[in-house]
Amino acid sequence: MRLASAVVTAAVLVGGVTACGSSAKSAADTKGGDTKAAGDAVAGALGGDPKAALAASALVMQKAGNGKVTMVAPDGSTHTGGSGDADWKDPGKTSVDLTGEMDTKKLRIRVVGTDVYLGGGDAEAAALGGKHWVKMPAGNEMGDGLLLMTQMLNPVVQLTLAAANKPTKVGQEAVEGTQATHIRSVEDTSTMVAGMTGLSPEQRQAVQKSLEQDGKTITVDLWLDAKQQLVQLQEFGDKNGEHDAVTVKYAGLGSAAKIAAPAAADLGNPADILKLLG
Repeated sequence: MRLASAVVTAAVLVGGVTACGSSAKSAADTKGGDTKAAGDAVAGALGGDPKAALAASALVMQKAGNGKVTMVAPDGSTHTGGSGDADWKDPGKTSVDLTGEMDTKKLRIRVVGTDVYLGGGDAEAAALGGKHWVKMPAGNEMGDGLLLMTQMLNPVVQLTLAAANKPTKVGQEAVEGTQATHIRSVEDTSTMVAGMTGLSPEQRQAVQKSLEQDGKTITVDLWLDAKQQLVQLQEFGDKNGEHDAVTVKYAGLGSAAKIAAPAAADLGNPADILKLLG
């Protein structure tokens, strides 16, 4: 996975996780569980204001709670991205279980709440004495990056933040044969950092530095289908543009497998993480 770009967007999203969950739940409570009324509201939103469309779609994705995700690496990347399951029912504890390749090596990333695990296949396990996973220590830079990346995959967070950043409707487009409404949100990186909450001064400085590696602004494109579901999103900085974009696709909403921590007996020594990656 192209962690640099993924972490850029994910870091921005962390500050909005709690507010996002509160907003989605409050809206759902207001509807009193009346799914038909909610559906009518979403359908109306998609035909008009893009801000309302994104906010309404966030309700649809929050209700789904989980799904299948595919992360596509930028053009020219040596990594294949990853695919697997994601669970965003709890807005503050998005969990993922992804499998991909990094320079021909099989790599697995599993995040359960705030616990981050990195693993491989049988070939990679040989370097860990037959173990398939390593739990990343708290404060580990790579582990923190993967945790932030997980938030990037949370569709409710993405939709909510995009709705707050003056989104514009691009038009109707086909996404793998499905007609979808394309909406774009662009935000200045310094404004993003200024709006973050819950970050230490060191984290804020690191996020600002990471953001500026991709440019002064970050663009997020979102595609909503006729059922008001987010089927695809894409993000990129202004420095390299769409050529450097990371794409995330959503499918199988509500049908993802339960994501659990690896068995303790299958955990290797965290000090051996470089053996797994090497």
